[in-house]
Amino acid sequence: MTANIKHAKEKTAEIAQDLQLAGAELHLTNTALERQLPESAKQGDVGRALEQNAAIENKVQEAAEELAEVKDLLEEEAAERTRLEKKIDRMEGEPGG
Repeated sequence: MTANIKHAKEKTAEIAQDLQLAGAELHLTNTALERQLPESAKQGDVGRALEQNAAIENKVQEAAEELAEVKDLLEEEAAERTRLEKKIDRMEGEPGG
């Protein structure tokens, strides 16, 4: 695996973990607000803020899932690159190669 792919994979994993943590924290905050605020307080700007927070929570969770997919693709690409490099090495080691 090249250093660039390895670094990208590691960085992607770190960011995915940070996003998952942020999503979990948003979820806890939103749940606490929903439970603690009386219905009368969930009107107007506060109601819109609660809706916006829920939407942001969903976006953060989706981004974390997409980043996990990118990490998987990087791992597949690294494995394919390693396989091709070994194949080239074998071909170069053959007579006439």
